[in-house]
Amino acid sequence: MITYENLSKKPGIFKGFTGVTIAEFDELLEQATSIWVEQEQRRLDRPDRQRAMGGGCKPKFRLEGQLLVTLVWLRLYLTTEALGFLFGIDKATVSRYTRSILPVLRQVGESTLGWPEPPKRGEGKSIAQARQEHSDLFAFVDATEQPVRRSSNSETQKDHYSGKKKRHTRKVQIVTNEHGEIRAVSTSVPGSVHDRTLFTQSGTAEKIPKDVVTGGDSGYQGIQTDLPDHSVITPFKKSKHHPLSEEQQALNQEFSRARIIIENTIGHLKIFKALSERYRHSVELYDDTFRSVVAIVNPRIQMRIALAFAA
Repeated sequence: MITYENLSKKPGIFKGFTGVTIAEFDELLEQATSIWVEQEQRRLDRPDRQRAMGGGCKPKFRLEGQLLVTLVWLRLYLTTEALGFLFGIDKATVSRYTRSILPVLRQVGESTLGWPEPPKRGEGKSIAQARQEHSDLFAFVDATEQPVRRSSNSETQKDHYSGKKKRHTRKVQIVTNEHGEIRAVSTSVPGSVHDRTLFTQSGTAEKIPKDVVTGGDSGYQGIQTDLPDHSVITPFKKSKHHPLSEEQQALNQEFSRARIIIENTIGHLKIFKALSERYRHSVELYDDTFRSVVAIVNPRIQMRIALAFAA
């Protein structure tokens, strides 16, 4: 049976199972504790609760164990039956733990998002410090899709059918800076929604600082209308009667080399199989799942950036 005590004795296996190091796990646990306690207090003190405070069955695992179960679920995306067998608990208990911890991790993930306030006059920061704390020169926008189960409802399945992927998907848009740090994550939408439409509907344009150059792939042609006060870069598109010039091709290649950073960040997110395999659960749970992984990946990227500036 897997427990934190025996798994933490083998750091390599621990990271293979959870996707995080032991130090990262301890940091997540510390950040999650106060949120989880507040969440549990609201649940136990709700007006429609029939038992008195402290009544009912006691959980087999403390928060530490529940977090471990959830991280293994995110990393390996096993069925609840398989996870229950590994941890010596019932599949219903696995489901209860993950549904309790995911909203907590989501809050932790959301706390890592947003753009920093630019340095103000008189703060006296060095150039190196200002670059480290306010390093955003670019905002790269991209959307990622994940296969989902085909709905039995005809309207729902039609909405989720992605013509680009030729299957039913759920789509999320993310924005990163030039170092790959995630600055914004949209609410997920059905796969049929176009990237350009999602950009407008998500309200991302209002969040990007005006002094940050914004760039997206060819699916974001026309976002200049949403960003009239920004510098916007999108690749040149060729057509049958208007092939690209050598200069336009060179500019597209240069932009692709810069934009690859957001593809790398999406790749880091998809190391967690809950975001890469076909999503088997209700789409109502998808945003909690996605932002829970952001809670793991974004601090890791921020740490890498801090170490790079410190070197």
